[in-house]
Amino acid sequence: MRSILPCLIVGVVACFLYGTSIQTRPAHLDEFYHLLAGRSWQLHRDFALLDGQYVRAPLFTMLVGWTFELVGHADLLVARLPSVLFSAISVAILFQWLKQNAGPWAGLSAAALLGLAGYTFDIAHFARFYALHALLILIAAWALYLAVRADRRPQPLWAGLAAMALILAYQLQPVTIIAFAGLGGWLLIDQRALLLQAWKRHPRGALILAASVIIAVILAFEPLAATVRRFAHAERWAAAAQDDRLYYVREFWMQMPLFSLLTPVALLLAIRNHARLGLLCASMIILCLTLHSFAGMKAWRYCYYVFPFFCMAYGLAIASLLPATGPDKRPAMLRTGMIAVALLVLFASSPVYRVGAKLTLAGLKAVATGPAALAAPVPDGNWSRAAVPFRALAARQGMVVTGDDLRTITHLGDYQVFISSSRLGELHPAIDFTPDYRTGRPIIETAAAMNVVIDCNRSGAVIVSDHQWRNPIAVTPAVADLIERRLTPVRSVPGFHVFTWQAAKAARPCPYPQHGSRQVS
Repeated sequence: MRSILPCLIVGVVACFLYGTSIQTRPAHLDEFYHLLAGRSWQLHRDFALLDGQYVRAPLFTMLVGWTFELVGHADLLVARLPSVLFSAISVAILFQWLKQNAGPWAGLSAAALLGLAGYTFDIAHFARFYALHALLILIAAWALYLAVRADRRPQPLWAGLAAMALILAYQLQPVTIIAFAGLGGWLLIDQRALLLQAWKRHPRGALILAASVIIAVILAFEPLAATVRRFAHAERWAAAAQDDRLYYVREFWMQMPLFSLLTPVALLLAIRNHARLGLLCASMIILCLTLHSFAGMKAWRYCYYVFPFFCMAYGLAIASLLPATGPDKRPAMLRTGMIAVALLVLFASSPVYRVGAKLTLAGLKAVATGPAALAAPVPDGNWSRAAVPFRALAARQGMVVTGDDLRTITHLGDYQVFISSSRLGELHPAIDFTPDYRTGRPIIETAAAMNVVIDCNRSGAVIVSDHQWRNPIAVTPAVADLIERRLTPVRSVPGFHVFTWQAAKAARPCPYPQHGSRQVS
């Protein structure tokens, strides 16, 4: 119990930091998928959003729904609690792993670098599956490390745990294949002596195995080619970074300049301190980030699972610089103080750690203010202020055309048509009035389609945020021009373009089904 107590303390501290600052991040669009589908799971044991289904990462959605049941309340703050917990567990596991294998300084340094980073705060305050995904990859790496320890025979139970963690991670994110490649690369390096020995003992069997792999690749060429095409594909909203091979280099350089600059040095020191763990860090960082750089879809959160291995490398590097304990403690204290100063410089030079410090202070301020501050709802920008007048407007007009489907469902309960060039591009076929499989509602992107919507409804309201108005991937300038020309503007909450129309009767039938829903808001 004494050996696990420091790990528990680290986890509790991390949970406290993320939990007390949980409202500091405004609502993100993607969070509403799990908020709404989680409510449906809580009440109906399905993943309904209006007349569609949100079936991506169902395990995480179920966890959100169960959290709603446990807490007895279903809002965005509660939906973020699983991410808070999973992020804190990741910090605790990283600490324990390094503490057991490289000493307490390595564990504490790595845990601090991971736990205090703005990246981790963002993931912990995000009701999405990235925190759980990173935790599962970390568990898989630790279990695989234990399964093939040099001082023991292979441990099938640990290998089974690693496989199970990777399978669950893949269910959350297909990019888990890249993490699998990183772990596989390390395994080949780590077990190179055993593999060479097997090659020498059974050369014929090794040749047969190699030939079988080549034949399997040839036979599976078409599905592999299709997979590569999907890997290189980018949705319309992410097309700008599709061919940017230096995307992640720039991301880490801008957020952690000194940290990024010294990473090669940290990796070399980590390998010198603990070869197996250092090589694991090198494989995960180099292989995974290289492969992610060739993916079509890019965002730092897609490869957040690599970040703990950066922190692990630095933890090992810092531990390698610490002097051995001796009778004269003054040199040791001096060098320890110098390393503490170096860590502070590392933190101060990195915007991502300054963000972490700011959020930590915000959390402590909320604690000092009292329970009301800790239980305050997650802010959702102008939508928080606009919900009441928009509900009244929707009730008067009878139908809503929106530029933001998920927020409209969350704050108003329903809508009929969604204008979004980007989201339409995700559907097949990508033509006007194709229903979104997630909500069952039609999506349009052209002025001609908007004309049809106006003509086939006797009355209605158009609600579009300033951010989406005249945005080429949302409400395009052509659609905005048509709306301004044909409809009546409404004075509303700042931050929105709102219009209405009213006619004696509809001029034509609608080319899409008009139906209600059972969505609970």
